[in-house]
Amino acid sequence: MRVLYFSDNCSVHNRRFLEKLAGSHHEIWFLDCTRQAPPDWLPGRVRWVTPACTVAAHARPEVWAEFVPAFASAVRTIQPDLVHAGPVTSAGYITALAGFHPLLVTSWGSDVLLYADRDSEYRSATEIVLRTADGFFCDCDAVRERAAGLVGKPSYKMAQFPWGVDREEFSPTGPKAQLSGWQANSNARVFLCTRSWEELYGIGTLLQAFQLAYSKNPDLRLVLLGNGSLAGEVDDFIRENGLTQVVLTAGNISPQELPQWFRAADAYISCAQCDGTSVSLLEAMATGLPVLVTDIPSNREWVTEGENGWLAPFGDVGEFAARILEIAALSADQRAAMSQNNQEVVAKFADWNKNFPQLLELYEVLVPTSVHE
Repeated sequence: MRVLYFSDNCSVHNRRFLEKLAGSHHEIWFLDCTRQAPPDWLPGRVRWVTPACTVAAHARPEVWAEFVPAFASAVRTIQPDLVHAGPVTSAGYITALAGFHPLLVTSWGSDVLLYADRDSEYRSATEIVLRTADGFFCDCDAVRERAAGLVGKPSYKMAQFPWGVDREEFSPTGPKAQLSGWQANSNARVFLCTRSWEELYGIGTLLQAFQLAYSKNPDLRLVLLGNGSLAGEVDDFIRENGLTQVVLTAGNISPQELPQWFRAADAYISCAQCDGTSVSLLEAMATGLPVLVTDIPSNREWVTEGENGWLAPFGDVGEFAARILEIAALSADQRAAMSQNNQEVVAKFADWNKNFPQLLELYEVLVPTSVHE
């Protein structure tokens, strides 16, 4: 089968999909309408499609629509049996407007849960894609139910499983990142956040909650990985509130190094407004960390209060601070029990290698073998 995998970004998530697809018996092409991939990013056996034009990341649907002729040109060249496109309101929308079938659209969570309600343009684009798609892939009940609610009775065939983790990479056993000499303080409790520094991911709430908790427990530490458009505000907050010695901004970390940072932490925290099944949450759970995340439906599918983590309302600084202090006060036995619980949950429900074949099965449903022989 000739598959065109089409997206609007070159994130680690897309690379993980392409790595798995490269190991299948299908011929895979990758089309990125922003052309932002670094050198040597593409996995072996995947062919790159370079479009004649680009679209800026985070463009509105009406701008994405301008990419339709470039997409149609790529389709004429490749003649794919299937287009696997996502997010919904960018690559999915372009494919739907171009009239290509069969179309398998992947939701990235926020496209359906958040952007569909942004305004009438986003709502219309989302509905067009979901009514046009032959197949739909999502990672949690919240996205599946929201998508179905937008179109009534869906006509697409679907697969659902979390964008899980490789449990051989993310485990409690292995090397740890060195954290600015903090290890010398045996009482230090290190919280790790791997989310982008954007309003969507609640970076302001996280910093304020940590500051409040730190004022009551000076052994608290915070590691922020990555970067984002609010980098200036983040740096200013840390400096102006005297947190430079207890908040580490480590920058962008390679996927190969990431497990070391999880192992070096005592807990994981995310204050995101919206998520499907968060891969970083699953990575933390696989590493055996207690977790503190926003109280939203997709997180409630994974976190049970007091058993493997805590939930706090989006934007509620006081509640997040209280939970930080609660996690920091866990006994060794409580930590060990939570670690075991989280590892077992991931092993049962979020093993990437076990779940991925479901996507390949959907490929075969949408393009029967007799069609592409």
